[in-house]
Amino acid sequence: MRPKIIFILFLTAYLVKSSGQSKEVFKYEPYFNAVIVKAIDSSSVWYKTVFEMKVINRINDSLQGIRVVIMEATNFLLELIENKSWPDQKKLLLREPAGTRIQGFFKIGFKTASIDNCLKHLAELRIIPERIYRDSKTKKRNFLINDPDGNLIQFFE
Repeated sequence: MRPKIIFILFLTAYLVKSSGQSKEVFKYEPYFNAVIVKAIDSSSVWYKTVFEMKVINRINDSLQGIRVVIMEATNFLLELIENKSWPDQKKLLLREPAGTRIQGFFKIGFKTASIDNCLKHLAELRIIPERIYRDSKTKKRNFLINDPDGNLIQFFE
């Protein structure tokens, strides 16, 4: 009888513990972004200069007219894609109202420990944001710049 009671107590304790454990939270972290560009060579130089990235791979598919450059920084992987057969977005939107976008990603955002150092780095490269925004609640600043193809990049402090 005693072994049976011990077994029942053990089983009850195990079941209570198992049912009380929450499901593990889905975890993720940013891995990479892909950006469509018109001129991959000049764009890769720009990203290398601004973000201190290095090229880790190049893919040239001459049959499909696609060129890809994969770049890496300490905590960021970027894929630049050039496809000469894709239509030019600016030409497609030529007669549309200002600010009209084609469906897809709107911008890439980065958090920086020092927005002043970020602004200084960009100023040395002659990249000056048009406006610096300040959050009315937190008073933290952010700003936008464009890459050579007009893709938006935002920095947050």
